[in-house]
Amino acid sequence: MSAPPTSERRTPAAAALPAERRPRRGELVLSVLLVALGAYLVLDARGIAVPGSSNTVGPRFFPYLVGGATALVGALLAIRILRGDRGPEEDGEDIDPDAPTSWRAVAIIAVAFLAHALLINVVGWPLAVTSMFGVVAWALGARGVVRPLIAGGITSVIIWLLFVKALGVVLPGGILLELATEWM
Repeated sequence: MSAPPTSERRTPAAAALPAERRPRRGELVLSVLLVALGAYLVLDARGIAVPGSSNTVGPRFFPYLVGGATALVGALLAIRILRGDRGPEEDGEDIDPDAPTSWRAVAIIAVAFLAHALLINVVGWPLAVTSMFGVVAWALGARGVVRPLIAGGITSVIIWLLFVKALGVVLPGGILLELATEWM
């Protein structure tokens, strides 16, 4: 007798639950990743230099807070998933909650984020965001390429202008955008 397909293999504890309450592997992976991300943020925050002049809330406070909250949410999510809890059905969406994960789309999006991180200093933040937005929209099923690229381009330039020109945050704009907004 052959082994059941991977989607039907269950742990003994999960097999005792009705099918609609069995934990899903993707949800467990997400909760583990959240715990790992939270732990990384807390551990990495230890390396932040604290100036001698900070006598109250120092620069490590918010990274510790965000990291701890992220790890806590991941742990609580894992507990709920292992108990068999599921969120309410989305009536307004036309989706199948039991559909398998599209690992192809996940891989494309991961590559788009990695390419974005590598391209920021080369082509500038707005162009890197525009290309990432277009690729992610395509991976998620957008019908065209032009509209997501235009939407990503407009949004990224507006955000770049707000951060760089209004808030004084340094984001590389690339040579063309830097020249175009030099007068601002």
